[in-house]
Amino acid sequence: MPDDSVHLTFTSPPYYNARDYSTYQSYDEYLDFLTEIFTEVHRVTDDGRFLVVNTSPVIVPRAGRQHESHRYAIPFDLHPRLTASGWRFIDDIIWKKPDGAAKPRNSGFNVHRQPMTYKANAVTEYVMVYRKQSHRLIDWNLRQYSKDQRDASRVPDGYEPTNVWELDPAHDRVHSAVFPSSLCERVVQYYSMIGDLVLDPFAGSGTLGVAAQRLNRDFLMIEQNEQYVQRMQQRLGRVMQSQARMQLDHKHGHD
Repeated sequence: MPDDSVHLTFTSPPYYNARDYSTYQSYDEYLDFLTEIFTEVHRVTDDGRFLVVNTSPVIVPRAGRQHESHRYAIPFDLHPRLTASGWRFIDDIIWKKPDGAAKPRNSGFNVHRQPMTYKANAVTEYVMVYRKQSHRLIDWNLRQYSKDQRDASRVPDGYEPTNVWELDPAHDRVHSAVFPSSLCERVVQYYSMIGDLVLDPFAGSGTLGVAAQRLNRDFLMIEQNEQYVQRMQQRLGRVMQSQARMQLDHKHGHD
């Protein structure tokens, strides 16, 4: 990919040894892999444009009653690597899910209520926002667009003014961990302009591509799992067919 060609990257990296599609020899190897990917993302990102990363701490279950489970603080361990790679930290957004979306962790505590055994049910994930370091302010980026393009890209009323986004999780019959469409649409609207190129280097079932299509952005999805690629093509194909029908209906209405 050429340098400075992408305007927004939004992605959720594979979990660390928490699902069947992600196995690494060590946690450091996992972080090294992500560092390599996001260093390349930095290279292909245009001056002053954005990277948004959805991660959360993960638990690797214990091997037995005589062992402890391990909880890895992925967002906090990845952050210093990103800033060292040339990304400037902008925002920490908390994605809050409904209480029932969490896997219960405190069933034992609920019975005996012993101090030091409390474990919270995790109903949040992090949506970390970074900007490619630049000596130019955001105003310079905005001036690269025409007034018509800026007006067409205005975020509509009803936007979320806080850094806590309460959104339901999504489910897919093929991919076990998918973005909610509403999450993708917010990120695309808040951090890109109509006509921009949006990238997901861990595309999965392609939810970001679907959101980009709906919001009139170009997209580039990268995925190595053939089953996920097929699912992505199905979903994006349906969106394209739907848009074509809407354009045809609109044309006939004017005729």
